[in-house]
Amino acid sequence: MSGAQNTAAAGGAGQWARHWRYRSLPGLDLLRARYVDHDFPAHSHDGFVFGAVTLGVEEVGLPEGVVRAGPGTVVMINPEVPHTARAGVEEGWAYATLYPSAGLIGEIAAETTAVRGTAGFARTIADDAYGSRLIAEVHRAAEEDNPLAAD
Repeated sequence: MSGAQNTAAAGGAGQWARHWRYRSLPGLDLLRARYVDHDFPAHSHDGFVFGAVTLGVEEVGLPEGVVRAGPGTVVMINPEVPHTARAGVEEGWAYATLYPSAGLIGEIAAETTAVRGTAGFARTIADDAYGSRLIAEVHRAAEEDNPLAAD
């Protein structure tokens, strides 16, 4: 994978994670992971989060409450929003996540919509099997070093 740059990888009993940057998609980090008993303490991200759960259920704790995401849903978290994450079922969860910078989202919004200023999401979760598949396809294309498909 000449276009991929690994920045972290971790594992445990039935758990694994791969976080990387794909050089052909600047401003975007990717994470694909499987967690069973890992709890993420409260944290936030500088950019946006788009997560597609592919197996099990993820519980995301947000200031307004807990959302449960399963296959076919997309979790969308705005920059700097504190949140937690943990398994919502005994077998845990697996997901593919995109972390685009706020600048990248602003560029995309300016090119494709009339939205100007700071973009953001009013909802945290969407039942969107198509969007979930697209996130997984971006991961697959980046892993295969296919920049045209990843874009």
